[in-house]
Amino acid sequence: MCLSPQLLLLGLLCATELCAVPAALQKDPKCGQKVQETSLGSYFALFSRIVGGHQVKQGSHPWQVSLKRRQKHFCGGTIVSAQWVVTAAHCTLDRNLLQHLHVTAGEHDLGLRESSEQTLPVKSVIQHPKFDPRTPMNYDIALLKLDGTFNFSASVLPACLPQPGEKFEAGYICTACGWGRLKENGLLPQVLYEVSLPILSSRECSRALSTLKKPIPGDTIMCAGFPDGGRDACQGDSGGPLLCRGKQGAWTLAGVISWGMGCARGWMGNKKKKYPKRGSPGIFTDLSVVLPWVQENMSAGN
Repeated sequence: MCLSPQLLLLGLLCATELCAVPAALQKDPKCGQKVQETSLGSYFALFSRIVGGHQVKQGSHPWQVSLKRRQKHFCGGTIVSAQWVVTAAHCTLDRNLLQHLHVTAGEHDLGLRESSEQTLPVKSVIQHPKFDPRTPMNYDIALLKLDGTFNFSASVLPACLPQPGEKFEAGYICTACGWGRLKENGLLPQVLYEVSLPILSSRECSRALSTLKKPIPGDTIMCAGFPDGGRDACQGDSGGPLLCRGKQGAWTLAGVISWGMGCARGWMGNKKKKYPKRGSPGIFTDLSVVLPWVQENMSAGN
């Protein structure tokens, strides 16, 4: 149960572990705040690919969505407003995608139809103009404009976009989440998983990627992970979020899950390994680099 003093004062009822969002915040919710993260401080404190991670509780990532083609999950995404979702551009390459694409928010268990779920079709897909499928790790970001709007609740809320100039430095521990495989070529889970990963410096990122065959353009690349592997995103997590806690405590979309050499492979000693056995950090699209493009397209409405 989540009957806190604040909720009692507000006259809210919790029929389950997930409380309703106060009406005043349904229209203008604070981004990046989980209703479950309660505190006895103040009223507003209420809103105060995965290998080696763990299952999360329902509602732990209310901004996470599942992209579904013919009702089957294939990529993740992140709610940034009632009508906009951020995902990876490589998830949107199918020319006929719009005919069969739906976005489900409030999802936890892919095998169940949960009361928290909201599913909407997509009105338009906007890929970054510099995205090139021949070099799919660079500018790997797309915006989905929904045909309709999500109704915000405890299970469906937006993550924050970075503030202009906000950068999460090397060593910052952030969280990736999704329904991707639990190990390389392994099973797909039914429920949402998360994993904590440290951001790497651009120098360490470049050094690790230089051990791979093809030069990887790095305009938008952010790396996260552990040199000896063990924790990572994996197939099925693409397009989902890398979330970092900002200075004010809000969960901020720092990156979009893009690519990796295998899943959770270490990259130490890569040059001594045969190429198919080499590993890499997790590669994410750095939101701070593409933020002006995101904001411009969301404002334009398209």
